[in-house]
Amino acid sequence: MINFEIDPLYLTDITIHKKWISEAYYELNDEEKVLALLKGKNYNCSSMSSDDHPEFKKLREQLGQEKFIKIQRRWWNGDVVLKPFTLNGAKFKKGEQFSSGAAIKYVIDSKQKKQGII
Repeated sequence: MINFEIDPLYLTDITIHKKWISEAYYELNDEEKVLALLKGKNYNCSSMSSDDHPEFKKLREQLGQEKFIKIQRRWWNGDVVLKPFTLNGAKFKKGEQFSSGAAIKYVIDSKQKKQGII
C-alpha cells in the first residue's frame, strides 16, 4: 500500500479576508458622499472564507491525478477514496470520504489512534 506524507502543519485551512467599498458609494456625487459620511453611513464591505492550505491542495491534486481519490469540486468534504492508500500512516479504504485539509487532521489522528500509531 502506498503511503503519502504531509507535514501536519499543512493539515489546516487558511482564512481569506476580502475588503472592498460598495459600488453604491461610487454612484454618489461628492456632496452625497459628504452627507453620507456625516450621517455615519458605511459603504465598506468585507467577507471572510477559508480554503485548504496550499500544500494540502497540492497533495489532494496529486491523489486525484493518480486516481487514489475522486475530487469533488462543487462542495467541501465530497472527495471519495478510489483505491486504498495511507496518509501519514493512516489507512484510507476504497469508498471512504476524503475530507478537507482542516477536517482531515482529525480523521488522521483518529485513524492513527485506532491503528496504535500514536
